[in-house]
Amino acid sequence: MASVWLVLVLWIYISAMIKVSQACAKIHTPATVVLAGSPVSVSCSIENDCSLTKGKDFHVAWKIDNDFAPSNFSYQETNRTYGLIIPSLPEPGASIACAVCEGENCQIVDGVMVKAGYPPSVPKDLGCYLNLTSSRLLCQWDPGQEVKSRPTNFILQIFRTESNQVKCDPYEIPPGAHSHSIPREPYGLFSEVEINVTAVNVFGNATSETLKLILMEAAIFEPPKIKRVEADVLGCLNYTWSLAKSQTWLETNLNVELRLKMVNNQQDKELVFPFMKSKAYKINVCGLLHGTNYHATIRVRYSSLSKWSEWSDPKIANTLMKAPTGSLETWLKVDDQNAQLYWKPSENFSANGWNLSYTVESREPKKTLCHTQENHCLFNLSKKVKTVYLRASNAVGSSNHTVVQVYRMKGQGSVSNFSVHPQSETSVLIKWERLTSPHVTGYVLEWRSLNETAATPLSFTLMDKTNYSTIVTGLRPFVPYNMSIYPKYNDWIGRPLTFTAYSSEKAPSVAPKLHVTKITHSYVILQWNEIPLEKRNGNIQGYTVFFWHDMNNIKVMTTKGTSLEVRDLQPLTLYNALVTVHTMGGSYNGSVESLTTAVIGGIDMVLFVIPACIGLSLLIIIVMFACLGKNERVKMCLWPIIPDPANSSIKRWTDTDPLQGMPPFKDDKEPVLVYLSHFSLLDLCENEPFKSDYVKENQWSQDIASHDESHSSFQTRVRYDSEHDRDSIPYATVVFGGPYQNHSSCPPAYIRSESTQPLLGAEDPGSPSPYENVSPSENVSKVQCFNTFSQNSTDSEESEELWEEFPMLRSLEIRETDHI
Repeated sequence: MASVWLVLVLWIYISAMIKVSQACAKIHTPATVVLAGSPVSVSCSIENDCSLTKGKDFHVAWKIDNDFAPSNFSYQETNRTYGLIIPSLPEPGASIACAVCEGENCQIVDGVMVKAGYPPSVPKDLGCYLNLTSSRLLCQWDPGQEVKSRPTNFILQIFRTESNQVKCDPYEIPPGAHSHSIPREPYGLFSEVEINVTAVNVFGNATSETLKLILMEAAIFEPPKIKRVEADVLGCLNYTWSLAKSQTWLETNLNVELRLKMVNNQQDKELVFPFMKSKAYKINVCGLLHGTNYHATIRVRYSSLSKWSEWSDPKIANTLMKAPTGSLETWLKVDDQNAQLYWKPSENFSANGWNLSYTVESREPKKTLCHTQENHCLFNLSKKVKTVYLRASNAVGSSNHTVVQVYRMKGQGSVSNFSVHPQSETSVLIKWERLTSPHVTGYVLEWRSLNETAATPLSFTLMDKTNYSTIVTGLRPFVPYNMSIYPKYNDWIGRPLTFTAYSSEKAPSVAPKLHVTKITHSYVILQWNEIPLEKRNGNIQGYTVFFWHDMNNIKVMTTKGTSLEVRDLQPLTLYNALVTVHTMGGSYNGSVESLTTAVIGGIDMVLFVIPACIGLSLLIIIVMFACLGKNERVKMCLWPIIPDPANSSIKRWTDTDPLQGMPPFKDDKEPVLVYLSHFSLLDLCENEPFKSDYVKENQWSQDIASHDESHSSFQTRVRYDSEHDRDSIPYATVVFGGPYQNHSSCPPAYIRSESTQPLLGAEDPGSPSPYENVSPSENVSKVQCFNTFSQNSTDSEESEELWEEFPMLRSLEIRETDHI
């Protein structure tokens, strides 16, 4: 309820303020619509009883579109009247308000809206045409640029002279219309009138140029009609015509134009004859060809300022015939006794009739070789005939004979280096290299469309010997033509140069269809037929074949033939193929064909397995021979076995057995003893240091015989245990510090083997570590030399102590023997 009261109070307050404002001032302007850019003046009169000004210090301010106007625009006319001048008001105008201000508090007391704009465009191209059938005058014009926010009206005005007074007949045009039709009756057909059109909007008006005309000059006639044609004189035709039925009432002179189109011997000619209408409506035309068909049409107009009517329906007429005149151009080709004669009208030939026939004759012997209505003839010609004669005939008579010299063809002397250059869609330029022979008298170029049947007429052109190029016209675009160039000599015709030419090319109309002629698991042969000649639209430049089973791996192959072989395929795989045909004018893609490769057959498998088996067998044989030839080396490389010192014993020391290979090692549960086959003794000289790496491979390989020669007083014998009769390998070297028989020398030192296997299997903690290098001053001193051990107990005990320290030497016994 409180809100309702609040709204009511505000409404009462605003109404009161409006009443106060309306009662306080009145604004005035000379014009509320002005041209854009024009100055605008506005005045505001403050009433004496205005409550906003009583007893208050106030001033008047101006607002233009809610913005305060510059102070230099306003002025004070009188004590209670204030003015505002806007130097230039832009389009589309502005709202101007007068406000009473006390300090900075301003109250608008009155306002006005002033519109600014441009007048309409001047109408152009005003034209009026009189329709004699409907008897109305139609006028139309170009309104120029129109603005939707400024509606424009048009007024058509016709000024005419009547009783020595100029009268204006205005016609208001509905909005949006740019033409108007008015009755012709108030205006005379041959009286002059002036016509203009005015465009009007709120900002002004614009008038077109005045059109002056005689209504009859603006008349448009309906097509006239040719009623009758007569041919009473050679080369002349008489035409009788009339206006359209709706305009036959009109009696006045008119401009008449007669058009004759002649169709005779493949020549199209058009003749136009202007005439003035006579009362008899007759036209006589002479100087025409004899016996020629003419298609005639006619049209009319009032004057040169008027528009022509449409052409009438054609009328066909024939002039009177007479015998043909002039000569014919001929082209005779003789191969053995077969003759082909072609002819065409020359520039001076006139048929003078229709239904021409042609006769080819010979005089020696006198014989008619051919009689036809075509422009060529085939006949047999004996070698005695040197000249034939050609004449044309119609129903009236025959022409004079055209003499044709008989030149036979020889297979030599053809032209070379020809080229074809399209000039337009219907013509080509043919060039060739001119022959240097002095016997050349000229050239003949013949052509025939290949899209037609064999009965297609052959066209030809004759050239003298100075020409080496010619332009062929009258061709059809995208149609192949077979062209041949013949050189003419004094007594014969040279061999022709034949080629196919197009005046213009484009992409073929169809693409060839792919066929699979052979398919296997690894290759496929594709074939296609050539495109029909009438659908090639140009010379075929080649084919492109796309072959794929994965779009990311497409094989692209080009060829000029009609078949292609694709290899390196996968068996039992789906492939896609597409062929594209190319001409100079474009390309055309065929449809995608799918095919699946075959599986590998039995024969293919055999052909693959047999070579593979043979190769594998050869490899195995080579490896076996290599292994047998290098048995020892292969065995050492493939099965190297290091002996187990714990299971080894020295059986025999000999100087005759060579170094044997290591036997295969068997990983048995019970280790098998491996015995040494060699035991070498080395003297360590005093000047050579005792080093563990002194023993080399060459020391192992020394012959024991050489050692015996240097120490003849010393012989050794190695005893074998009967229970260990096995092959042995080198194991240890005994090094002596002096001569072998010098018992007073230092005891020998025993160098450990390079084997990583343990020597002893005993686990006696009291014994020294197996195969340690010991100093000569230590336990080794117990043994002065290698002698035959005595059988007494003391020696036996010492011997036992020695064998406990060196268990490997248990089987070693050295006896002194006489030196041999």
